[in-house]
Amino acid sequence: MRSMTLGFGLVILGLAAAFSLARPAAAKNYLCNQQFALCTSAPCVPQPGNPNVSICVCDVQEGPNLATVECDTVKPSTDADGVRTVYSQFALTQFAQGKKALKCESGTPWSQCLNKICTVDPANPDKAICACDVVRTGEWQTAGGDCDTATCKTAYWSGALLADSRNNAEFMMEQLKITKSQAEACPVPKQ
Repeated sequence: MRSMTLGFGLVILGLAAAFSLARPAAAKNYLCNQQFALCTSAPCVPQPGNPNVSICVCDVQEGPNLATVECDTVKPSTDADGVRTVYSQFALTQFAQGKKALKCESGTPWSQCLNKICTVDPANPDKAICACDVVRTGEWQTAGGDCDTATCKTAYWSGALLADSRNNAEFMMEQLKITKSQAEACPVPKQ
């Protein structure tokens, strides 16, 4: 039953991804304070039959977060059948917990999840399944991968372009009045 429910959820997420919110080139940042999916270290897999969409398992959190669309646009909701929808947003939480930013080369596959729609897992409300865009251009970083650069080529981690990542972290630090960055980079691998 659980696999059938998860399978149905993945199909719905795939359809939702086709109508997902795209991030404009010069997006404005918004500070939201609501329930959201945190995908900064989420493992993802390509959606069957659609190489442009990845399915990511993200953490459900509550609190301050960054969106690049107005907060009402990405407001969580629960439908008449009890299915909870949240959106993937950015927060510094996982960096504060000790995760480090893994830098990956352009050309490696990654998942852009910011502002994407997610379904809270009914069997585990601490997790959400999100439909994200697969990207293969630009240097990017993720809090996933445990600093193992080999995973950049295979894992489809949820991530962000380097410039966006810096901008997002700086915005959150300014809004939350954090003076010292909680985001640290992975050590440079020895050659």
